[in-house]
Amino acid sequence: MKKEKEALESNNSSGKKCRGPRGLKPGYEPIGRKFKMIAEKIHKHQDEALKKDDLTFSQMGVLLSVFFHGEDPITTGELCTILHITHPSAVGLINRLEEKKMVERAPNPNDSRSSYIKLTGKACDFLHKNKKYNDQMDQDLIKGFSEEEVKQRRSFLERIYQNVEQF
Repeated sequence: MKKEKEALESNNSSGKKCRGPRGLKPGYEPIGRKFKMIAEKIHKHQDEALKKDDLTFSQMGVLLSVFFHGEDPITTGELCTILHITHPSAVGLINRLEEKKMVERAPNPNDSRSSYIKLTGKACDFLHKNKKYNDQMDQDLIKGFSEEEVKQRRSFLERIYQNVEQF
């Protein structure tokens, strides 16, 4: 073990040690890394929970995006923008959801090259059924925070998101 550690420390072109400290103290870890770890944990948890319904976290993202878009029709291109994914990825997700009878495509009368994505009754039933689960997950995420702290965190997160949009 000691030899492996020495090899790792000396195995770089500059000759400098290239190892971070173990167990970074809270407040010293890069914020972006913490966000990534949180997102990955949520993604994994959601994938596990959705497995029983033969859905993935990414597919749920499409369903929720269409749902929260409201009554206005939504195109694949708009989904790409909302979800920050490529067009081929969006098409793949939509195709799988269409196979599962969760979404349907409708012609876009203003542009024959695109179509509108609509939720089916099956998808609406599923989203309403899972609302309780999503509400509970939100409660689990803010457990231990006061109402004022939750409001403040939401404000901070929104500002961080706006900063990231500038990248």
